[in-house]
Amino acid sequence: MMKKNIFALMMLLIFGAIGVSAQMQEPVKWKFEIKEINQFEVQVVAIATIEDGWKTYGLNVPEGGPVATEFTFEDMVNAKELKKPVEVIKPTVKHDEVFDMEVPYFKHEAKLSHNVRITKRPATVKGYLTFMCCDNETCLPPTDVEFEFQVK
Repeated sequence: MMKKNIFALMMLLIFGAIGVSAQMQEPVKWKFEIKEINQFEVQVVAIATIEDGWKTYGLNVPEGGPVATEFTFEDMVNAKELKKPVEVIKPTVKHDEVFDMEVPYFKHEAKLSHNVRITKRPATVKGYLTFMCCDNETCLPPTDVEFEFQVK
């Protein structure tokens, strides 16, 4: 019994330390905007600022590569996801040494958008963006960044 408690405590300390160190590094910062296309459609725009030496990945990453950037919409009111997300700034596609494959990635800046149909006003557009970032030596775990907008 005592060995199990000590093992559980050690695992908690190890994973806690990993979590704290991962949280301290934030090489990619996202901000979100909403743009009105017309009375029935809005566009969620995600803009990333990426520190030198780091990159984040595009929307269409090959199987077996890093985690692709992805929009997820949930708990929306009077709104529905429309079309597919778009890379407003086109990613660079090159051989990635970490994954040993051709992957689309962004350095310095990324800009993505996703259209949403407004079925009735007021509406709530809500969800999160999942992304992964790497430098030439390491990758941080995939991260979710939440967004929410009220469309009146």
